[in-house]
Amino acid sequence: MRKFDGVIFDMDGLMVDTENMMQKEVKKILQKMGYDAKEEITLQLIGLGDTRTKDVLENAYGKQFDHNLFLKMVLDVKEDIFHNQEIGVKKGLWELLEFLKKENIKNIVATGSTRESMNLILQRTGILKYFELSVCGDEIERGKPFPDIFIKAAEKLNLPLERCLILEDSQNGIIAAKRANMSVIFVKDLVAPEKQYMEQIYAECSNLAEVIDYLK
Repeated sequence: MRKFDGVIFDMDGLMVDTENMMQKEVKKILQKMGYDAKEEITLQLIGLGDTRTKDVLENAYGKQFDHNLFLKMVLDVKEDIFHNQEIGVKKGLWELLEFLKKENIKNIVATGSTRESMNLILQRTGILKYFELSVCGDEIERGKPFPDIFIKAAEKLNLPLERCLILEDSQNGIIAAKRANMSVIFVKDLVAPEKQYMEQIYAECSNLAEVIDYLK
């Protein structure tokens, strides 16, 4: 008997290579705003919602940081690159999605991105046809590292929390999963979480195809 009946997918950095694209753009935006865009600051933003992003940037640059201007510039850049640049798909994704389809294992996207961004990215990459269900960042009050998005995803799957497996590439995603008391597999993208969080994961995979072994 398999342990999980549903899989919850993060999107950015997990299924698509958008985190890498946006890291470069965020650094450019901060520099345009007159700030030193240090990597140790920009990497902290991975997997965060708007409120937590604001906290990180104000902590780094001061309360005078114009978060609304920053968000507008980020949204403008996202619209441009996600419409016009090629979006890479992460290794092993197609194999995993086909396996879930063949085995009739439920799946859902749980992303901090807006529904508009999610639809655009998943349509352009051909991923959207594999997902009937999703929860987006503009549909919940508290983003990761709060557990709300994963709890809502499990509700949409109509499954108990313990029967769902979360796939994440960020420390904030792992924290959110553990706060929901749910199992999470870490698939590294740009940053490895701190040791204390890696000790809490169900497993670590180098690519998405390896997740299949935990679903048989």
